[in-house]
Amino acid sequence: MLNVVCPHNCKDCYALSVCAVRAIHDEPGSVILDTNKCINCGCCATACETFGYKVLKQWKVKKKAA
Repeated sequence: MLNVVCPHNCKDCYALSVCAVRAIHDEPGSVILDTNKCINCGCCATACETFGYKVLKQWKVKKKAA
């Protein structure tokens, strides 16, 4: 499982609340994307520009490189 951590730790993470497959979860001090659950629907990118462009883009680049 590859976890990608959001660079921000917003108190009320919009991306967390819109994820249909619950691939985004929060832990103390971070918001994490579980790439095994993520289906790349883009809902988080719509809800949070930072999460979508920083976190999803980072994961897609790692996925292509692997």
